[in-house]
Amino acid sequence: MTPNGLRPPEDDITCREVAAWTSTYIDAHLHEPAKVRMALHLAACAGCRTYVEQIAAVRDALRKLPSPGLTQARLSQLREEYRHKEIKASAKVEDGSCGYDDAASRSRS
Repeated sequence: MTPNGLRPPEDDITCREVAAWTSTYIDAHLHEPAKVRMALHLAACAGCRTYVEQIAAVRDALRKLPSPGLTQARLSQLREEYRHKEIKASAKVEDGSCGYDDAASRSRS
């Protein structure tokens, strides 16, 4: 049961999946079925909706900062470091070792 009293569909995604998919969703790179599932979850879960809005606001603010004038090599290195950290963070969310408590998901039960 969601906080607003609605029962999620059987194929509803979890709050953890929302956290893992947020960047891809904001960048409009999710395939259509996942995008629909994400939108449905966000419509029903205020906590996740707030999280996605906050991440989008941070990204927008960061994009407005002046470019540090990176070389292509340094930019590639930073992207690779980010991908590596994102993969490690995603693995921690999946196995529960990140400390993220999916309370919203548990409150549905």
